[in-house]
Amino acid sequence: MKKLSFVLIVFLTGLVWSACSRYNYYAVGNNNNLSRYHTFAWLPSVKNKSTSAYNSDITDQRIKEAATENLEQRGLMLKANKPDLLVRYNIMLSDKERVYDQPVYDYVGGGAYPAVGYYRGRRFFYYRYANPYPVYVGQDVERVPYKEGTLMIDLIDRNTHKVIWRGYGIGEVDNPAKAIQDLPKIVEGIIKKLPLTPMKNS
Repeated sequence: MKKLSFVLIVFLTGLVWSACSRYNYYAVGNNNNLSRYHTFAWLPSVKNKSTSAYNSDITDQRIKEAATENLEQRGLMLKANKPDLLVRYNIMLSDKERVYDQPVYDYVGGGAYPAVGYYRGRRFFYYRYANPYPVYVGQDVERVPYKEGTLMIDLIDRNTHKVIWRGYGIGEVDNPAKAIQDLPKIVEGIIKKLPLTPMKNS
């Protein structure tokens, strides 16, 4: 029964997560200076052994195509020769653990109990039935491991070599194939944090 309850909790939690976005988006940077930049070019991505499943031409292409499209929608144009900005992305993975902490109850009492009643001055015996009642006995802790992935996109001033804006998306990535498929959506969510107004389609 206890195990069934835990499975139900995990299932319901999964429904809630699937109904919402699977990724969270954040950004940091100097918002006041971004309007003076007009062009950008790509730097090589940062690769490491822990993200070998994502070190592929498909991943690189998906990220760069989606980011280029979203940046150009905000008035930044791709230019290989002397751009204002250099763009770089980095993928990181870390092991996480989701903890489900739920109270455990034991049921005591209940059953049939002899009792005495009176009817018109006469005493009679009968059985009284009582339901068991819950008693708190402790906590049941279940730990579910998962991997958390972060896609980080940096905008770097070409002249000062300083990162002027950084956006990143964080989410659960236990399925690498699904995460790679989601890359355009993740990139779009990150670039939406960039404080530049999207250009209207003519």
